[in-house]
Amino acid sequence: MAFHDPKQLELAFVPPDTPMLSDVMAKVAEHPGLSHERRRDVQSGLRRVAKALGRRPEEVPAYAPWLQKRLSGFAPASVGLTPKSWSNAMSDARAGLALFGLVEPRNNRFKDLSPQWQLLWEAVLATGDLSLQPLSSCVYFLNRIGVSPAKVSEGDMQAYHQAMVQNSISKSPEVAYRAAVNMWNLAVARIPQWPRQTFTLPSRSKKISFDLTSFPESLQADLERYIATLERPDLLDVLALMKPLRPETVRIYRATLIRFASVLVRADVPIKSIKTLADVVKPKHVELGLRWLLAQTNDTKSRGISEMAGLLRSVAKRFVRINAADQKLLDNLDKRLTVDPQKGMTSQNRNRLRPLTNPVTMRRLLMLPEQLFERSKADRDLYRAALMREDALAIAIFLYCPIRRKNMGQIHLEHNLQRPGDGRTFLVFEEDQVKNEQRIEFELPKSVVKLLDRHLGSRTPQLCPPGTPWLFPRRDGKTSAHLSLFSARIKARLLKELGLTVNVHLFRHIAALIWLEAHPGHYEALRRLLGHKELSQTINAYSGFEAGTATRMFATAIEQAMR
Repeated sequence: MAFHDPKQLELAFVPPDTPMLSDVMAKVAEHPGLSHERRRDVQSGLRRVAKALGRRPEEVPAYAPWLQKRLSGFAPASVGLTPKSWSNAMSDARAGLALFGLVEPRNNRFKDLSPQWQLLWEAVLATGDLSLQPLSSCVYFLNRIGVSPAKVSEGDMQAYHQAMVQNSISKSPEVAYRAAVNMWNLAVARIPQWPRQTFTLPSRSKKISFDLTSFPESLQADLERYIATLERPDLLDVLALMKPLRPETVRIYRATLIRFASVLVRADVPIKSIKTLADVVKPKHVELGLRWLLAQTNDTKSRGISEMAGLLRSVAKRFVRINAADQKLLDNLDKRLTVDPQKGMTSQNRNRLRPLTNPVTMRRLLMLPEQLFERSKADRDLYRAALMREDALAIAIFLYCPIRRKNMGQIHLEHNLQRPGDGRTFLVFEEDQVKNEQRIEFELPKSVVKLLDRHLGSRTPQLCPPGTPWLFPRRDGKTSAHLSLFSARIKARLLKELGLTVNVHLFRHIAALIWLEAHPGHYEALRRLLGHKELSQTINAYSGFEAGTATRMFATAIEQAMR
């Protein structure tokens, strides 16, 4: 089998006559129209782009689509740069490419705008609304192609998308296009002078499930009867559950069955023929639906498909009570799709934790909440400053209290934060609020309580109305924040500030890393810290964490023996 250099394969679809960044740098050095300082800045920008990609300039093609794919998610903090420094480097690098016709030069001076666009952009600047600033590149593009504000069409916005594909270096064309459309529609709502034309974006969701009301009423009623057996099982029914399931588990089961019924429709089973759960769990339907799901994963088993097969088998046995032969078929399907339980931590999480084994990197993470609070004082945008403090507080609590995402997102100021009056503050979750029904209680350090009080004293009205009872609320204050959006925001903040990929669940692993580094073998205390039910669960997940400590201690022992 022939060996192919992966770096060469990455260049397979780059046009053959495309120069490398080193070629551009050489031309910049000889350009008569540039001052010495400007040559230096442009070459530095090109060199930093190559460094961000982990390559030499001789290995990086000066081809915008190739660069976009690799730089769109780059975090400047990962190479020790501030966002401003990285922005300057990208601007210098792009200017170098534009000098030699590799991308279009930008005309983003205010005087370049037509009188009509100037008036509109002046109205934007007059609002002081920084959230509309991402619209600027789209405005300058529309002006350049000669489209007046009143004549902007869907086709013009698509042309902007194509221009980003051809000429942007670090931005994702899709992200830039969607941001431009969203900001345009926002300008329509906020600026009276803005053209009234709005634009729509195609949905990015790949929805499988139909609404339950799309199915026959008999199936809807049957599903509710099944749900009732999960919430209130018959104690004398030998096939029923021994105890009620948690509301969250019931919700997941309900959604899973609706999803599978929808899969059957996607697999060409007439929706009107799915009248009861007995129709859903017919062996031929179960096999048909599972084959459809496997086709979406290239016939690769997944935990989601495995759990769905197990639920269908359980429904057939406990609720529908099909005959023994059909039940055996479902048992076999479930067995064939079973996914082995995860042993220890995933390789992805280990890779994400590895940078934090460096004490300098760990210290940067631990110091981040205080630093964000201090930086927020200088931010003139009150909303952005309040959002920075909210993120900082969430990170601080995650570091000291490694709780699950749902518990963090739903902290209630009266129910979960308890202050006995002696200066102490406790974060408490009762059994019915926790995934494994293990009560959680943490005493918050004074440093975190200080951040908490500072944030609560300054978050209104920018983040929520006065009197909002949630620590991390939705902006109208009516409920707690949407968990997915809340988590994504914290992850994005850490990527931006530290260049680290840290999702909120990883904080539990970080707690284990810190604890076992300081106290090797103390798994019982770690079990209590993380709220695990069984000690074996803790040992199974984190038994490898002490390997680094053990190898360092062994190396020290050898060195001592040598001396």
